[in-house]
Amino acid sequence: MSNGLILLASIALLVVVVLARQIPLQLIASLLAPLVRPVMRLFRMKSASKSNTGSVLAAHTGPSAWAALSRACRQSTETERALGADFQHEEKHLKPQGVLFKWIGVIVGYIKVPTELTDEASERYNEMGAIFLNGRVPISANAQNLYEDEDGAIIATQFPEDAGCFYLLNRMRQVINSNVRKLTVIFSAIIATVLIVNLLYNDGSVVSFGAMFGISGPLQLGPFSMSLDDFNEAIFAAVTTIGGAFAMWIAYYVEYAPYQRNNFRELSNFITRYLARLNDHYRTAEGKAKSVTVGQEKDAAKFSADARKWHTNILWISMRIFFIESFLRGVMFQILRNSGYYLVLVPLLFTVVLAGLNSILSDLTGFDTAARIADLGLIFVFLFVVMVAVYIVFLRQSMTSIDEINQDEWIGFDSLLVDKVLGDVVGKYAEDVGYWKNRIGGSF
Repeated sequence: MSNGLILLASIALLVVVVLARQIPLQLIASLLAPLVRPVMRLFRMKSASKSNTGSVLAAHTGPSAWAALSRACRQSTETERALGADFQHEEKHLKPQGVLFKWIGVIVGYIKVPTELTDEASERYNEMGAIFLNGRVPISANAQNLYEDEDGAIIATQFPEDAGCFYLLNRMRQVINSNVRKLTVIFSAIIATVLIVNLLYNDGSVVSFGAMFGISGPLQLGPFSMSLDDFNEAIFAAVTTIGGAFAMWIAYYVEYAPYQRNNFRELSNFITRYLARLNDHYRTAEGKAKSVTVGQEKDAAKFSADARKWHTNILWISMRIFFIESFLRGVMFQILRNSGYYLVLVPLLFTVVLAGLNSILSDLTGFDTAARIADLGLIFVFLFVVMVAVYIVFLRQSMTSIDEINQDEWIGFDSLLVDKVLGDVVGKYAEDVGYWKNRIGGSF
C-alpha cells in the first residue's frame, strides 16, 4: 500500500513540476547563481552585454549548448525583452477562454494601425523608414540565446511600430505550446496511474465484480476456466484501461482539439486582418506616389519631397510585411519544435522517473514488476497496449489544427509586387519628363 501511495504521489508531483514550466528551473537558477558565476568566469562564459551593431565583443562568446538551459532559467526571452512590457491596450483586447486548456480570442480594436494612411501617419512612416533603410545590420549576437529568439528580438527592435503584432504572435505561441505540454502531461499521468493502480491494487479482492454479476464460483468457458479472482482482475483491468482511454478521449475532443483549433484560427484571422490593413496603406502610398505630378502644385521642391516621402513609404510598408511574415515563420518553427520536444520528452520523463522509483522500491521491498504484470494476465497486457496505442494516436494528432495557418489566405510580401510598383512609379515620372521635354521642344 505504501509503495503505491509513493508512486501515485510521485506522479502528482511530476505533473505539477512539468506544468509549472520554467518556474522550478528559475528557482534553482536563482539559488545556484552564486556558485555558477565563478564557474562561468573561470571558463570565460559571460552574460551578453550591449555593444555597437558593428562589433562583436568577447562578452558574446560562450558555448551555444548552454542556450537551452540558459533560456529555461530566464523569466523572459530575448524577443520579449526587445518588445518591452507596455501592452495594456493589447491585453484589454484579448479574451482568454478555458480552464485547463486555453484559447485566446482577439477582440475588435486590438490593431492600432490606423484604418487610413493619413498625412500624419505617412510622415511617421517616412521617418521610421528612413531610419530602417539607412540603418546598419546588427552582426553581434548572444550565443546563449536560441537562434530564432535572437532573430525575433532583432525584428522586434527594428520594427517597433508592429510591436502589438509581434506580441500577439508570441503570446499565441506560448498558449499553443502550453496546451501541447498539458496534453502530454495529462495523458502520461493517466497511463502511469492506470499501470500503477493495476500493478499494486488489482489482486482480485479490491472490488468483487463477481458478486455484482451474481457469480460466486469459477467460470467455465468450454475448455477454458477462470477463477473468481482472475475474473475480478480482468474486469478491473478493463474498467481502468477503458476508463483511462475514455478520459483521454474526453480531454482531447472536448477541450484540447477545439481550443487549439480556435487558437490557430484566431492567429490566422489576425494576420489576415493586420496585413490587409498594411496593404491598404501600401496601395495608398502607391497611388500618392504616382499622382505627385498631378494637380496644381508647381513647386519643384515640393514635388521632390513628396516623391521621396511616398517612395520611402512604399519601401517601409513592404519591409514591415516581409519581416512580419519572417517573424511568423520563427513563431511557427518554435511551435512545431517545442511541441515535438513535449511529445517526446514528457512521456520519456515519466518513464524514466517511474522506472527509477520502481527500481528503488524493488530494492527496498523486493517487488518484481515483470512477475506482477505476468500475474495480471494477457487480458490486462492486451488492453494496456491498446490504451497506449490510443495515447500515441492522440499525441500524433495533437498538431493537426496547424493547417488553419495558410499563407494563401492573406496578402503577403509576394502580393505587393514591389519591383513592378516602383517600376511603374519611376516610369510615370519618366513619362511626365518626356511629355514636357516634347512640349518645350528641347532639353530642360
